[in-house]
Amino acid sequence: MLNSVQEIRDRSFIIDDNSYVGINMDNLPCNEKFGAAQSYIDGSKNIDYCDVVNFILAKYNYFDNKKFAIDKMVFSLDEYNFNHLIPPIEFYKEIIDEYCAVMDSKKLSSMQKQFAILNNEKQEVIAKNFKLQTRINQFQEAIESMPVKKQQLEISSLEQDLINKKLQAKQLSKKLGIKMNDFMPKITMIYPNSAKIRIQNQLSYKLGQAMIVNSKSILGYIRMPFVLSYIYDKHKQEQKIYQEKIKKDSSLILPPLESYPDYKEALKEKECFTYKLGQALIQANKTWYGGGYIRLLFEIRKLKREFYIKKEAYE
Repeated sequence: MLNSVQEIRDRSFIIDDNSYVGINMDNLPCNEKFGAAQSYIDGSKNIDYCDVVNFILAKYNYFDNKKFAIDKMVFSLDEYNFNHLIPPIEFYKEIIDEYCAVMDSKKLSSMQKQFAILNNEKQEVIAKNFKLQTRINQFQEAIESMPVKKQQLEISSLEQDLINKKLQAKQLSKKLGIKMNDFMPKITMIYPNSAKIRIQNQLSYKLGQAMIVNSKSILGYIRMPFVLSYIYDKHKQEQKIYQEKIKKDSSLILPPLESYPDYKEALKEKECFTYKLGQALIQANKTWYGGGYIRLLFEIRKLKREFYIKKEAYE
């Protein structure tokens, strides 16, 4: 393949009807040696075709006078000038540049339209997200306000229940011919400055006091369940009102009992018969299904016995 074009310098040949050119198609060993073809190297390959252009150009391949050869070639250059076959690159470049300038503006315009569409879609998504977030915030506020509304409804229900029970108490007192103040202890929810008073406002003390007051007569025993129920409901309502107030104003939170100067004296109230009697009733009510009220009778006897023993000891 190295000898694709063979240069011919010997012009003393004649091409006639008997002339022919042969190709070594079978790669037979060559008897002649050629420097350019390097046929003397083992393994060199020959091409399977032949180029006859050098036979035609052999006439002009040898000149004794080099200057004459150059002049001759220049003189006859137009005969072999094939520039008209080469495309006008600069002209085509101008055409391509103009085409790109036109198409780039069209592409840019199309991209700008797409960008505008995408930007509008983005703004719509942002607006939808804002509306959605607003609704979420509204739902969140509604959810957070539900416990407050529930507590307000419970308080209103308790207030109505207390009003109904108070009316029933008045009707009962009229039938029995007695005044309500005779069997209803004066118990109110206050914000005391004494640990002793705060303990006396606890449910255990209130219930114990009501049991003692109403146990002094047969009529008291009859109305005792109603009185105890009334005290329990009223205490529950007062506690809910207190919780609502401290939620709105934390400065209304009562200090711990230990901070009062009469704390040690107040602890004696928890050991008194009244307080323990109310505690026993609360415990019996929690375990009523398991015989809690039966155990309450034995607990009351035990507390009475302890009370009389302490009373005799003080006397």
